[in-house]
Amino acid sequence: MPADLGLRQQLAELQQQYRQRRWRLPLWLQIADSMECHWLSQTMAELLATQHEGAGFWLGECSADLPLPARTTQIKHKGQLLGLEADWIVINGLAGIDWDLFAASSGCLRAGGLWLLITTTPEQFALQPNPQAQRMLSYPLQAHDQASNFQQFWLSQQQDWWLYNNELGLHRQPNYHPHPANPKVPTFPAEESAAVAAGSAPAPFSTLEQQQAVAAILKVVSGHRRRPLLLTAHRGRGKSAALGIAAAQLQQQGKQKLIITAPNPAAAAVALQHATAYLAELQPNAPLALQFWPIDLLLQEKPTADLVLVDEAAAIPLPQLQQLTQQYSRLVFATTEHGYEGTGRSFSLKFQPYLQQHCPGWQQLRLHTPIRYTIDDPLEQQIFRSFLLACEQPTPVYNPSVPLVTKLHPASELLAQPALLANIFGLLSLAHYQTEVTDLWALLDNPQLQVMALYQDSTQEQTSASQLLGCAVISLEGLLPPQLATQVYQGERRVQGHLLAQSLAFHLATSELATLPLARVQRIVIHPAWQNSWLGQYLLKQVQQHCQQQSIAAIGSSFGATPTLLRFWTSQGFLPVKLSAQAEQASGEPSVLMIKACDNTLAPTIVQLHQQFAANLYLQLADSQRQLNPRLALQLCQPPATTVDALAKHQLALFVAGQRPYELVELLLLNWFNQCAHRLPVDETRLLVQKLWQKHSWAELTKQQSAYGKAQLINQIRQLLATFGLEQPPTSSPDRPSIDLQ
Repeated sequence: MPADLGLRQQLAELQQQYRQRRWRLPLWLQIADSMECHWLSQTMAELLATQHEGAGFWLGECSADLPLPARTTQIKHKGQLLGLEADWIVINGLAGIDWDLFAASSGCLRAGGLWLLITTTPEQFALQPNPQAQRMLSYPLQAHDQASNFQQFWLSQQQDWWLYNNELGLHRQPNYHPHPANPKVPTFPAEESAAVAAGSAPAPFSTLEQQQAVAAILKVVSGHRRRPLLLTAHRGRGKSAALGIAAAQLQQQGKQKLIITAPNPAAAAVALQHATAYLAELQPNAPLALQFWPIDLLLQEKPTADLVLVDEAAAIPLPQLQQLTQQYSRLVFATTEHGYEGTGRSFSLKFQPYLQQHCPGWQQLRLHTPIRYTIDDPLEQQIFRSFLLACEQPTPVYNPSVPLVTKLHPASELLAQPALLANIFGLLSLAHYQTEVTDLWALLDNPQLQVMALYQDSTQEQTSASQLLGCAVISLEGLLPPQLATQVYQGERRVQGHLLAQSLAFHLATSELATLPLARVQRIVIHPAWQNSWLGQYLLKQVQQHCQQQSIAAIGSSFGATPTLLRFWTSQGFLPVKLSAQAEQASGEPSVLMIKACDNTLAPTIVQLHQQFAANLYLQLADSQRQLNPRLALQLCQPPATTVDALAKHQLALFVAGQRPYELVELLLLNWFNQCAHRLPVDETRLLVQKLWQKHSWAELTKQQSAYGKAQLINQIRQLLATFGLEQPPTSSPDRPSIDLQ
C-alpha cells in the first residue's frame, strides 16, 4: 500500500477491495514490545474507526490499556457463537490464544469483515508460552514453563496475511515457513468453484443451492417412502439453515410431527433458530412444530413423525443411524464433509453403502456456495490450512503378505514434519466421531501424549500417507503423590490428564493404583478401508509391548461402549471395571473403562475390580442401568450363582406347556436365566434381560415391540425354554469376557 496514505485510509481502501470480492480481510497486528500500550491503543482505535456499521467480537483479554471497543461483544466460549454473525473480529493474543475458539469464530465473519489478530512478532510468538494451553496439559505440567509447539506449527502455515507494525506500517505477509515440506494447502476442486450459482436467491434463501436443498427436503415428505436425502457441505454453506427453513414451510403446509436430532442440542440450534424466525414470517405467533429429540431418546421412544431431520449426522455413531433408517421412512441427513464437526470420509465409507443397500432410492445433494463469503475466501483457506481441517486421507495400500512396522512419533518430529502431522491427524479425525482443535493442539503441546503409527513395511518412506494404516494416541498417567492420590480417593481433589488414575482412585476405591505408572489409549484408529483386517489387534499388541518396555503397571482405555468394541478389547485381555450411568452426549453410548495389567503382580487386583464391577452392574440393571442395551448387559454383568433343582425344572416344564402362569414361575425363570444367560445365543436373550434383569413392565415391553402384546411376549419366553431346554446349553457366548491371568 502507498506509504503516504494514513492507516485509516489504507485499511478502508483495502477492505473495500476485499468486500467487492466478497472476501474477509485477515490483518495481523504485530508489536515488538507488549509494553507499547499507548501505540497499541491508538492503532486499535484507528483500525476499528474504519468499521462504521455493524458489530464485532473480541476474543482474549481486555484491560484498561486495551479496552473493549464499542459495539463489540467479548466471546469466551464456542457456545456463544451459535447462529451469530460479525462485521469484525479482534483476537488479542498478547496473553495467549484459545485456538479452539479462534478457529470456530472465523465462520461468523461476513464478507468484507476485518479479522484482526494481535500478537508479538513471529520470532517472539514462536517462543512465547500460551497460558490458554493449561487446560490440555496433564498434571503437574504448567503452560507458563514451556514454549508452545502448536504456535510454531501455526506460524509455519501462515500466508496471505496483511501485516501492520510500527516499523513497516501496512504491508503484505511474506511467506513464513521455518520448516520445509509443509502440508499441501487445501484447495477446493474446480468443479466446486464452477458450481457457484449465478444470480441471487429469493428470500428467505441465501443461495440458489440452499433453495434447491429446501425443495429436496420437501420432496422427501411428498415423494416415495424410504428415499432419504443426504445433504453434505463444507462449513458455512447453509445446510443447517436449510433444515430449519424447510421445517417452517412444512408446518405451514400442515405437517405438525417434525423432529430434529443431532449429536447434542447445540448442533441443532442453528436449524431451530432459522425455523423459528421463518415461521414467524409465515404464521405469526404460531408455536414451532419442529422439536429436538436426543438421539438415544428418539430411538427408545420411537415417536411418530412426518419427517426426521438429522444434523451433523457423521458425528452420530453408525449403529444409531442405521436404527433411525430402519425406524423412520422419511429422513434427511445433513453432515459436514470437512472439519471437526464430523468424520466426512469415514461417514461416506460406512453409512452411504448402508443406504445404498437398504434404501436404494436415496438422494444426495452437495452444497458448494458459502453463505457469508465466496468460495475462494483467503481467510477460510488460512483456517483450513492452520488447523488441518481439510486433510484429504488417501486409501493406503495394504498387502497382508508384507510385514507391518510401528513407529513412535514425538511432538518434535511432528512439528518438524508438517506433512507427517497432517497424515496422522487426518487419520485420527477420519475415524473418530468427535475431534476438536484442542486435540491437534494437545498432540503438539502435551508431552504426556505419545503417537504410535502403523505402517506397511516397505522400501518407501514409512511416513508416507499411502503407507499409513493406523495410529494410536497414548496418554501417560498415574505416578500421583500418595497424599494427592488419597485426596482424589476422598473426593477432595481432581487433577487434569489422569482419567484412568482418578477413576481407579475415586470410583473403584483403589487409591494406591493412582500412584503407579499407568497408560491410557486415548485413541486407536485403523483406516476405515482396512478395518476388520486384524490390524487393530496388531497395533494394540504393539502398544502393550511398548508400555511394558516403559515399565507401565497397567494400560486402560475409556470409550463409548458398543458390543463390537467390547469384543475387540476383551479379546485382547482387557477387563471392564466401570460403566457410566448416562450415555455420552457425543457418542450416544455409555462410557466404559477397561484395563489390563502389564505387571503380572497387579493382575489379581484388576481381576478383583472386574468381578466387583460385574456383580454390581447386575444389581444396577433394575435401577440406574434399566435402559442399558441388553446386549451390553449380557457382555458386562455377572449374575449371582444359582441352582435349578428338579422341582423347579418340573414347574418350568409346566410353564412351557401352558399349564402355569408366568407370575408363578418368575423367580424360577430368573434362577434358570442367571445360571445359563452367558451360554445362550445373544440374539435370543434380549427379552429375558429386559424382563428379568432390568425389570421392565409388560407395558414397556409391548411399547418397544408394537407387534406383540403380553400374551405374545410370554409365548416367546415359552418358546425359548422349549428350544434350548432346561439343561445347560452346550454353546458358549463369544461376547462374554474371559479372565486370563497369563
